[in-house]
Amino acid sequence: MDLMGYDELEGEDELEGDDVLGDDVLGMTLVGAGRRRGMARSRGHRGPPTKPRWRNQMAPGVPVPGYGVFPIPLTPNVNNGIFTAANTQIEYRAVAQIPFRGERLLCRVGRVGATAAGALVFANNGVHIGIRPQVGVLGPINLEDYQAGAFGVRMVMQPATQGAEIRVFAFVNPAVTGTDTLALSIQILGRVAT
Repeated sequence: MDLMGYDELEGEDELEGDDVLGDDVLGMTLVGAGRRRGMARSRGHRGPPTKPRWRNQMAPGVPVPGYGVFPIPLTPNVNNGIFTAANTQIEYRAVAQIPFRGERLLCRVGRVGATAAGALVFANNGVHIGIRPQVGVLGPINLEDYQAGAFGVRMVMQPATQGAEIRVFAFVNPAVTGTDTLALSIQILGRVAT
């Protein structure tokens, strides 16, 4: 007997039921999903632990591209790198196994005898990457300037692709005489793609 439908307007199913405040209007997709994520976090479920930056991988066992700094020793082609009266020029050589960019030439010199003490060891036109010398002006450079304790001798050489030859043509001036000897070893520190 209600003319205004008072009972129908105040009915629990009409205004306060599932149609108004329930899943249809505010829905679990809008409110419930956020609440479920918040509850999962509060329970301590945060997913897998994060890895340290140094263990980044693109996939299991596949590291992300990067670089390392490795030495590449240059091998002498004659007399194990020992200059004598009969042997005044030696070519030092390496073939890049992986892409390499040299940054620091390291030389070690050992002398035996009086004439070896005054002799200087040079590289003719510096280090060669393929056919390109790594110098600003062609000419000999003193390799003893690149000993282990040298300061401020870092270089940025051209990249050596896989299979490229890296060469140093070394000579002694003045030449050693008699039984005197001058031993030279050369290596290059540089960046290697990993």
